Amino acid sequence: MWLTRARYLAPDGTFGEADLEVADGVIGRIEPAGSQPSDVDCSGLVVLPGLVNGHFHSQSTAVRGLEFGYEIFDWFGDSPAGRAQQRVGAWMDDPANLDRIAAVIRYEYLTLLRQGVTMVADCGFGEHSPRLLADAGAAVGIRSLPQAYDDWVEKVPDPAGVTVNIESEEDLTAEAVALAERYRDEYQPIFALHCLETVRRRELVVERWGASTIEVLRRHGLLGPRTVLFHGCEMDRADVALVAEAGAAVMHCPVSNLALHGRIPPAVEWRRAGVTLGLGTDWGDTDMWGTMRAAWLLQQREPDRPRRASPADVLRMASRGGALGYSRDDLGEIASGRSADLVLLDADRLGPAHRDPDTLAWSVLTDGSAALVRHVLVGGEWVLRDGAPTRVDGEAVGAEYRQIVAELTGAPA
Repeated sequence: MWLTRARYLAPDGTFGEADLEVADGVIGRIEPAGSQPSDVDCSGLVVLPGLVNGHFHSQSTAVRGLEFGYEIFDWFGDSPAGRAQQRVGAWMDDPANLDRIAAVIRYEYLTLLRQGVTMVADCGFGEHSPRLLADAGAAVGIRSLPQAYDDWVEKVPDPAGVTVNIESEEDLTAEAVALAERYRDEYQPIFALHCLETVRRRELVVERWGASTIEVLRRHGLLGPRTVLFHGCEMDRADVALVAEAGAAVMHCPVSNLALHGRIPPAVEWRRAGVTLGLGTDWGDTDMWGTMRAAWLLQQREPDRPRRASPADVLRMASRGGALGYSRDDLGEIASGRSADLVLLDADRLGPAHRDPDTLAWSVLTDGSAALVRHVLVGGEWVLRDGAPTRVDGEAVGAEYRQIVAELTGAPA
């Protein structure tokens, strides 16, 4: 299949125009625009690599808004909001509700897919099998990489298909570290953990270990290219240097950190140090484009103007950065041999873009939204065509989600 006259985001951050071949699920040849027989005319479209939501908690949209105004340690506590969280959490943990929980996840994944997200690293909400998340992803057509908590990595048929949790600071005991060391030796997994998200979490790890979380991971051989850190707001310069040296990645969640904790993540320093950066929407949020814009705005805190992240740099964070963070070299850029995970935007709905100098990346970043996403391919398959999902009935998925949420909240469907 040839996508002809495609104006696409190239790996170097510039926009080129070419004919793109998609064959056997991957990007094949890239030839001069208009030189190949057309299967899909991409005139009037902008083609991006699939976006990667590097940190998400599916099912959390059902408790969205209940967390605001509370410290993370007060969530699910003895307050009106906390009791509402407990009620929903108990429903989510009940195995009798698995089919309806899956319906919630399918809706959230479809919402992400409609924004051009083709891969989501999902930490979930409850303690069910990671298979629940993987199956929901397959149903919708999005790549779901579930997090395995407790001993789930020992139970799933494909341990390589999950990330393995390392406990957050409040639960980072010697026993938890020893378990992670055992899993490292037995499975060589991708470790993923909530790391130094808040001031209190840094205080807790220093009280217990006399060192930051990053140093604890380094001492125990748990910090490396297959380590993904969520948040990292309270990393100091020594931590950042260790992360960069180890080749670990940070999934930057700017909207979540600002909204929930009032923290401005020092992502400028991370980028300056050469840390691999991806982006995540985190808790109760499916707005990937809002996260991308927030990340770009925070990068403007870089005092050295020429070193500030460009819009194209942030588009790369949202695609290639997240893919590389999870050791998926086959994803996140439009190049021969990469998986054909592609997002086709309606160029006519973007703001004016000048070709010299090229301002298309600016227009994509500032105007981008689900409303602009016309088509999405994952592994060369059309999973969204003319805004409609191809694997599921979008209206039915939305109706079932609204009914479930109405029952959980007491609001009308």
